[in-house]
Amino acid sequence: MTLLRFAGLAGMLSVLAASPLAAQQSDSDRRGVPRTNLVSTNPIGLIFEWFNGEFEHAVNPTVSLALAGTRFDFEDANYTAVDGIARYYPTARAIRAFSFGGSVGYVNVTEDCPGCESFDESAFTIGVRGDYVWILGRDQRFAVAAGIGAKRLFYSDDTNNGSEGLPIGRLSIGWAW
Repeated sequence: MTLLRFAGLAGMLSVLAASPLAAQQSDSDRRGVPRTNLVSTNPIGLIFEWFNGEFEHAVNPTVSLALAGTRFDFEDANYTAVDGIARYYPTARAIRAFSFGGSVGYVNVTEDCPGCESFDESAFTIGVRGDYVWILGRDQRFAVAAGIGAKRLFYSDDTNNGSEGLPIGRLSIGWAW
């Protein structure tokens, strides 16, 4: 009889324990939900009136395409750029984790300093970049992204010998869906 009671008690405990384990499994699965879109901006840059925004879409698990816009003033220079970005995610988790890629774009640089010659030129750009994106939170929607890279500006005339290199950086927060 005690063996029967022990077996019944063990059965009830296993049923009661199965429910919380299933809930934990469900929460774990939520983290693996693939997000295919990400919109982000740099909130620290807003304080300094440096505006940028980016929309990224995962084409497949390893490749994403993004459109980014940037506008800022630095001393007497104004910089406005639009870039198309292609990123490769070696972990096959697009818009999440490490990526490297390239960009093509268009930039307008205007410089108006007192006592020197004004400068207003546009250029096409080609760039390379490395980024890392963390998707955080219980619902896996809050994103933090950081990256570095460089781009080369190709002017239409002989300004700066026809081209100029610029470093680029990314520190942004966003929303994934």
